[in-house]
Amino acid sequence: MYNKTASQQYHQTQFTTIDRGRLLMMMFDGALNFLKHSRDGIAKNDKAQFSRFLSKAHAIITELNNTLDFEKGGDIAKELERLYDFMLHHLTQANLTKDGKKVDDVIRVLTPIAEAFREILSKGDVNFDELEAQVKSAKKQAE
Repeated sequence: MYNKTASQQYHQTQFTTIDRGRLLMMMFDGALNFLKHSRDGIAKNDKAQFSRFLSKAHAIITELNNTLDFEKGGDIAKELERLYDFMLHHLTQANLTKDGKKVDDVIRVLTPIAEAFREILSKGDVNFDELEAQVKSAKKQAE
């Protein structure tokens, strides 16, 4: 019992002290991981797994969308909002039709966005031109 409580306290402390960039990467990684598990669920005809992980990915993408800062982010934030809306719509459709291809479409769009943020965070500075190029590339994937 003590170890579980200590472990929970450690994770809570780690979560509350994590910087915003790392938290963002955890969200991207979590969403992609859940999407892959969801896709695997539909491939195995395990509708419970498909729905459970799809719901988790949907919640993360919703949160990413809700935390966009339009004042600081400008056009990039607007483009990300459109992409997140695209993803959320596709996930809703995937859930209704149990269509793994729609999940793959979301993975295909979310991956370059996550990679762009990962690269930016690894450099320690934000190159908005690079981020904008990645967002535009993701937008083309969504079309």
